[in-house]
Amino acid sequence: MEPMALDALPAAPTVSVAVICFNYGRFLPECLDSCLAQTVPPDQIVVVNDGSTDDTAQVLDGYAARFSRVLPIHQRNGGICAATNAALAACTGDVVLLLDADDAMAPERVEKVLAALRGRVGGHLPGWTHNAMQRFSEGQPHLGLAPYYPGGRAPEGWLAAETLKAASCPVLSLTSGLAFRREVLEAIGPLDTDRGMYQDLQLCTAAALISPSAWIPEPLTRYRVHGASATKGSMVSVEQIKAMRQRAARFDLWLRAQLERHRPGASALWRPLDDQGGYLWLSFLERWLSGEGKDLGLLRRALRHPDTRQGPRQYRLYYYGSLLLPRGMFVSYSRLIFGASPLKTVLRRLLGRA
Repeated sequence: MEPMALDALPAAPTVSVAVICFNYGRFLPECLDSCLAQTVPPDQIVVVNDGSTDDTAQVLDGYAARFSRVLPIHQRNGGICAATNAALAACTGDVVLLLDADDAMAPERVEKVLAALRGRVGGHLPGWTHNAMQRFSEGQPHLGLAPYYPGGRAPEGWLAAETLKAASCPVLSLTSGLAFRREVLEAIGPLDTDRGMYQDLQLCTAAALISPSAWIPEPLTRYRVHGASATKGSMVSVEQIKAMRQRAARFDLWLRAQLERHRPGASALWRPLDDQGGYLWLSFLERWLSGEGKDLGLLRRALRHPDTRQGPRQYRLYYYGSLLLPRGMFVSYSRLIFGASPLKTVLRRLLGRA
């Protein structure tokens, strides 16, 4: 596969910011104020109110009445991916920055994104960027940076080979840390709008197979940690595991269709689900948590899989916990790792990741 050929950005490219809001009216003013306070002002701020039942509509319409750059879109609730499709379809900029309504941008984000898109990475012009984010909460402005990359080196450049080999994108940025050139978004096309799908996963993986990326280490986004955004614990119940497996299967179909659309036959480059270590692990976990007992043969395949052996150490430790712990203790172990708790906060600080 070869990266998409991109021309240099225009001398004065137009910029859009795409914001998705569902019942975040209390956070929306800070979000929009940060968009309006950019050192390089965006030409357009598209905000999709995805059927909110709080005061989002009133707050949004108030900003639109005062600032012509704010374009409000009110629609029935369709979920995050449907709302993202609506926002991206309305964006007219040469460059589109994504932002969740409960987050905010540093004043230099548009400026730094444009600079990164003008530079070359590995000899190529990048079609998208991902930047560090400063985690914060009410009363705690510095909760550490995200995402965390083992070894401190973030992936950038032409990542198609790495993405295909691992059957996953090495870029871990969430929505508010992503920006794209219009050509890349048009090449990706509409996202799968199933409510169980994640828009950042679809965008990152597809973009990695289309165009090189540029990493911006400065924290250009303020990522809010609060009750609605903090994880309630994943991989700790049969329902959650089933949902994850269904999402993996649906994503697999969507990604294969993406590859076929760009080059017939290219879907064969994407490994089947039963040859992906993470999916094997989910299959084992669903059976075990459903009360079928430990399928040691399936667990052995998951533990010996190259994805597992080459993956982050913390995941290997988690997987191997299933060998030693009974089911009840393993569920508690999972809650500690994937949930939110004071002990986890202490551990993050000790590891330098708070």
